[in-house]
Amino acid sequence: MTGTRWEWQDNGSSSGRMQRVASTGTYHRIQTAYRAYIDHATTCDDCGHGDKRCAEADQLWRAYRTART
Repeated sequence: MTGTRWEWQDNGSSSGRMQRVASTGTYHRIQTAYRAYIDHATTCDDCGHGDKRCAEADQLWRAYRTART
């Protein structure tokens, strides 16, 4: 995933660890694309509430997958 960085996470009383964190812009772009897909899939009669996908849902899913890369 582009737009990521590693940050030190302090675990309190135990030793910390490094964790990969998405930048704010990357996170927002991914969440916006996913929300568009979910909003469509739950209201579209052709999508069957997630059992299948219409052409628009396919396009929204591809946009989400692209945002993640």
